Amino acid sequence: MNFNYNLIMKRVLYLDNLRIFATFAVIMLHVSASKWGESDVNSPEWYAMNFYDSIVRWGVPIFVMISGALFLSNNYQLSISKIYRKNIFRIARAFIFWSIVYTIYYYVDKVFILKKEVALTTIITHIISGHYHMWFLYMIAGIYMILPFLQQIASSKFLTKYFLILAFVIAIIFSQSENIFLIFFPAYRQDIGSIYNNMRINLVMGFTIYFLLGHVINEMEIPKKIEFIIYALGIFGFIATFLLSYLSSIFLQEATWIFHDTHTINVFLESVSLFVFFKKHVNFEIVCKKWLILLSKYSFGAYLVHAIIIYILNILGLNTISFNPVLSIPVISVIVFIISFFISGIFNNAPILRKFV
Repeated sequence: MNFNYNLIMKRVLYLDNLRIFATFAVIMLHVSASKWGESDVNSPEWYAMNFYDSIVRWGVPIFVMISGALFLSNNYQLSISKIYRKNIFRIARAFIFWSIVYTIYYYVDKVFILKKEVALTTIITHIISGHYHMWFLYMIAGIYMILPFLQQIASSKFLTKYFLILAFVIAIIFSQSENIFLIFFPAYRQDIGSIYNNMRINLVMGFTIYFLLGHVINEMEIPKKIEFIIYALGIFGFIATFLLSYLSSIFLQEATWIFHDTHTINVFLESVSLFVFFKKHVNFEIVCKKWLILLSKYSFGAYLVHAIIIYILNILGLNTISFNPVLSIPVISVIVFIISFFISGIFNNAPILRKFV
């Protein structure tokens, strides 16, 4: 396989490392969550699932921060036409292909094995909405559509600071306050939700805060004192995610995702601290550069295919409750990780299939 070694030398290695680790984090999240909502919140098994699910909630925010670090760089400027042709079209093509694959897999047993009738409209709806993990493609494509605006914001220090402050207040603090309020006063869900939705400040209510923050951290020099504070807050975030999820689930006597949401302060702190740590201390090749770049390149395909691998293993009898979740979750996550990257490698090296990863 041929490589452009001039390109290799210019790569930001910590972003490649982060991309690989974030892929594993998302896989572990989905493995640990597969039985998380079905298990008794008072059981030791659920504690293990909650622990692993809590420590990898940074996966998706990190993906978005990596994109922001790359796309908002002064060395990576794209015209609107290139954004659509090179990035959004690629995402749309991959979405359609894999959504059809997952839809076929999901309905084949119902139609051909269980002999159930499935309406054509149901199948079409499933293809359009995509599998549960494919929401990410809709989200990142939406950010790419507003990339020219974000580039203008990133070019101004004042606008960048204002945007991040506003986004932190609206998308993180306000959102989490709403969720906490609803734990104790669920009857007011509709009223509180309408206040939040009626604000309609959509530009700062989504993942754009992570996108812009990835650029800021990538470009800035971080003093040692600030670095240690960030790590301390990150550790607090990891602990808070686990404990608050545990306490809220015990209080409600059912598993709740409220403190696992990517727009909570605790997950925000997790994500920022890990991004900074990799930039400062993992900016080197963990494996040789050639393999590091390959794994980074294959991560998108691995993300797309991993959910079906989890399903197949479950059918074969291997899931988080097959044996002690303390061991089953990391073991299955590693298996899914290896198989997913192997399949992604096949797709990336096949002339026709590479278009869909």
